[in-house]
Amino acid sequence: MESGSGNEKKARPGRDTRPVIGRQTTMKASPSKQTPGRSGSASSRSKTVEPRGPGLRIAAIDVGSNSVHMIVAQIEADGTITTLWRMKEMVGLGRISFPSRRLTAEAIERAVNTLGRFKQAAMQRQCEKIVIVATSAVREALNGGDLIQRVRDELRLYIKVVSAREEARLIYLGVRHELDLGDEPHLVIDIGGGSVELIVGDSHGAAMLESRKLGAARMTAQFVKSDPISKPDRQAMVRHYERELDSVVKQIEELNPSNVIGTSGTLENIAAMCEEVDETGSAVITRKGLDRVYEKLIRTNAQERETIGGLDDQRKEQIVAAVVLVKFLFDRLQLKKIRLCGSALREGILMDYLARHKPEMAVRREVPDPRRRAVIDLARRCHWHEQHSQQVAHLTMRLWDELRGVHDMDSGERELVEYAALLHDIGWHIGPKRHHKHSDYLIRNSDLDQHFTKEEVSIIAQIARHHRKRPPGLDQERYASLPKRSQRIVDVGVALLRIADGLDRSHSSVVRDLKCRIGEKRVSVRLQVRADAELEIWGARRKGHWFERVFGKTIDLIEVA
Repeated sequence: MESGSGNEKKARPGRDTRPVIGRQTTMKASPSKQTPGRSGSASSRSKTVEPRGPGLRIAAIDVGSNSVHMIVAQIEADGTITTLWRMKEMVGLGRISFPSRRLTAEAIERAVNTLGRFKQAAMQRQCEKIVIVATSAVREALNGGDLIQRVRDELRLYIKVVSAREEARLIYLGVRHELDLGDEPHLVIDIGGGSVELIVGDSHGAAMLESRKLGAARMTAQFVKSDPISKPDRQAMVRHYERELDSVVKQIEELNPSNVIGTSGTLENIAAMCEEVDETGSAVITRKGLDRVYEKLIRTNAQERETIGGLDDQRKEQIVAAVVLVKFLFDRLQLKKIRLCGSALREGILMDYLARHKPEMAVRREVPDPRRRAVIDLARRCHWHEQHSQQVAHLTMRLWDELRGVHDMDSGERELVEYAALLHDIGWHIGPKRHHKHSDYLIRNSDLDQHFTKEEVSIIAQIARHHRKRPPGLDQERYASLPKRSQRIVDVGVALLRIADGLDRSHSSVVRDLKCRIGEKRVSVRLQVRADAELEIWGARRKGHWFERVFGKTIDLIEVA
């Protein structure tokens, strides 16, 4: 089998501390606490990147058995993904955990510190989301929950532990969006510290997603008893590979992939030692290069391997088990070469997130402003009555603008009243009878606090709460706790929202526009209508008492041609 297709990027073996600013890579989706002076390989050599447009900036973190990787990417509303930054630190969660099935206290501490630095780097780069996935080392450890809990408690980050098959699927997604796989099946090989993923798929889907507990750290702990490795140990390892991979190899042969693609730092290291590239400039592992590296590695100890070009120093003890596996695959599958691909699990995390959040990305495209977008997103999640809510918000704002000389408030306060009007009926999602109270609850307990202050959220919730039934009053705790100026915003907002809500009593958008004439004792509202508006005028008059109390003026509603 040959390797890869023609548009792969050259892999970058070895330690990965590179910023990608200035040489960004872009993919298009298909349908379907940095501590100063702290050691480690996390890069901090680039300025913060400013957000662009309505896109989502996201950090994807892979907590692996050997290392922790992070990429920061910009996902545009049209599905384009631009990688902005990459970071990597060797943590070594699996070095001890595979034989003992326990993460050491030292490894957990390193992982927590690393994730803390990564979080700070992501926040400096203005990421809105941080998605973390952990694989075999955490998945299999008896105390993996300790790491997850510490990260949640100390960093307020959530680690999702994925199954072996899900890990393979994410790798496939990452490769598929880096390479044009076309209609021919490709074999993808990913060698991690704890597991090996073998995938066969084309651009349409994966025909095989297999994962085996044959990672380099695991196999080293299980079989490598001497340094250099002894022949009996090497032979025992090969026999183990034969037993574990026999059925998988048969599956691969049946699917007959035409190309072979390699991902992961381990294969990148082997490719770097081979020092070979193909006609496209992509790093490759050929039979000739592999045989040369294999003979060198099995005859050298860890200290001697430090001098081998291309080998990451922190992989020097595990690389032998990995190269024995690669040679086994070359022999059994009669491979000619493996072409390296720079995208894998982290990029797969991004593609999976994008696929699962298409409605959110659609909102970003339609509504660039993040505060308004958060409101619309909440409304949609609550299955809002969109036409009615938009009409009520429109009429509320027309009243606000026409009565500016009466209420004497500015554009910031106008914004809050408008958002309350858009959200006033989302409580129907829970039940119609007390929907105003349900709306209040949903607004206060949503994620609006990511874009609004606590006081602003309270103002929006209070206006929605009092758009019907009982008006606001000092005997109500949440209203009384607001500052006087915020109480005034609520009072005015409720007064206008009640009138506007009444003016769409039939939910038919009968009132096209309105204009107000302000007198000493009354406000005349002249309504431009598209049909009979008797029901709307009746509904607004029934809600006029609070308006008259707030503004000290009676309100007249007049239908005009």
